[in-house]
Amino acid sequence: MINSLHSCLTADKTATTSAARAAAEPSNSLTGWLKSEKILLLILLALTIATWLPRLKGPIDLRWDGGVYYILGTALAEGKGYKLLSEPGEMEAVQYPPLLPAIIAGHQLVLGTNDPTVVGKCLRISAFIIFIIYISVVFRFLKSYLPLPYAFLAAVLCLFSLHVYFLSDLLFPEILFSLATLLFILCGRKEASRVHSVLAYLFAVVSYAIRTVGMAAFAAWVLESLVRRRFKQAVLRAALVVVPILCWQFYIASVESSYEYNHPAYAYQRAPYMFYNVSYARNVSLRDPFAPEKGNTSPVKIVRRFVRNALSIPASLGETLTTSRGYWETWLALASGDGTSTRLLISRGVLVLLYIIGLFVLCGLALQLLRRQWLVPLYAFIYLAAICLTPFPGQYLRYLMPVVPFLALSLMVFLSAAREASRRRLPAQWAKLGSYLAVATLSVALLTEVICFVVIYTQEHQRIAYRDRNGQLVEYRLFFYNKSYQGFDHSVNYVRQQAQPDDVIAAGTPHWIYLLTGLKAVMPPFEQDAAKAQQLLDSVPVSYLIVGQDVVGAERYTLPVVRQFPERWKQIYSTPEGGWAVYQRVNR
Repeated sequence: MINSLHSCLTADKTATTSAARAAAEPSNSLTGWLKSEKILLLILLALTIATWLPRLKGPIDLRWDGGVYYILGTALAEGKGYKLLSEPGEMEAVQYPPLLPAIIAGHQLVLGTNDPTVVGKCLRISAFIIFIIYISVVFRFLKSYLPLPYAFLAAVLCLFSLHVYFLSDLLFPEILFSLATLLFILCGRKEASRVHSVLAYLFAVVSYAIRTVGMAAFAAWVLESLVRRRFKQAVLRAALVVVPILCWQFYIASVESSYEYNHPAYAYQRAPYMFYNVSYARNVSLRDPFAPEKGNTSPVKIVRRFVRNALSIPASLGETLTTSRGYWETWLALASGDGTSTRLLISRGVLVLLYIIGLFVLCGLALQLLRRQWLVPLYAFIYLAAICLTPFPGQYLRYLMPVVPFLALSLMVFLSAAREASRRRLPAQWAKLGSYLAVATLSVALLTEVICFVVIYTQEHQRIAYRDRNGQLVEYRLFFYNKSYQGFDHSVNYVRQQAQPDDVIAAGTPHWIYLLTGLKAVMPPFEQDAAKAQQLLDSVPVSYLIVGQDVVGAERYTLPVVRQFPERWKQIYSTPEGGWAVYQRVNR
């Protein structure tokens, strides 16, 4: 493996002519199949199919944001508009752009049902097909910059990146968004062709219609014209990109100025911390949307947030191309012992290693700028700057998933340049230093990704079994479906059996509850004052409160309520595992 990696590391195609020619010459140690693009692509697709075979059964994962997208798709399919049907009053949605919900609506219309179990199975097959296309485009993109063996290794890095295959299992927009931006870059590079210029714009619009951060593609497209001093082209591009942005922002403004928005179905429905119910702008106006008691942000605090997040970006880049820091520390701690000083040393060592790999990636982006390969580094830097503005550092590995191909490319560019520089500029005894660095870096990245892949599929790909809204037992496997999620689903199933059709449930993941039960569900208020929180719950009114350690940290707001008002809330169920409890409103 190490010898093969060593022989694969040749110079980037975009370097000097002689370096590019040397890079394209295969080493004698390379076997024949490494010379064929088609064979490499077939191997890559075979690996992709192998990663999907254990998870082709059952509906696509509809937890978390996936439930929101599915409900919005149902509203579109039923002709009700762009609404969250799970909310009392079926309010207009303003957070997510509508392309993914429109795709979901198309599935429902073709199948003639909105049953999450039936449609979810079809969406899983569609996700598999899209992922096959995605990996093929990733390889096509990488080989347009790198020699074939190098592009193949970079594509394998992308395929086995934890959040790439994890998010492909969810009804999340990241894979589609990444695919759209890759096609935007591929078409944008062929600027001499009008057809490709039009396609680049269309793919940029698609990326924005999938995720708001797709504005990064617009910005990179315009900025590329500016750095090339093509000012008329920049003005034209700016005029074109303003159209979709204004359309979506006009829709948000029209909803926010409407009577229904300003007279919500319950008191806190449009509170800024209700991140699914308000726009990104309103949500990130809070210093911490999961702890609104910290107050609103300010220009000074935004600058501090940006700097703090930017300093953590290199480590996050390193995690993206290896594995998460938690897995690193767990494995190394198991190998070295349980001493406190040892764990601290391991934690610091892991952070340094991740920072180094992340800095290699950033240096690779900088090298592309120096070589006047504008589009990829401009897009990547703008995208990184955008996520540094958000108050969600815990979500950065998810946010970085769509740019994994660009990060893998940049890592390869830096390692290739380091190898070439050491061979040309260092004394003979140090000439192979760059090659050793490249082999070591890629070996660490590939090895940790493969180990993590094995661990995830053997320990974290867990069985899920629940009753859907029709009472049918649904069984399959999901990633990270631990005892806490199992306990939550048991609680939801209990409430489904007890509740009346007009009852409302409050919990941290209301959309998943709605899909399982058909009952209206809301997030609890994020209020530290238990009396005020109780008043807000009564404004819904909430009939059942599910309390436990959920992903949004709602327990620290709901637990004080049931403790301070025991005469209003009666515990009717608790799970033996997972720590969940169901409370029913007394005299509702």
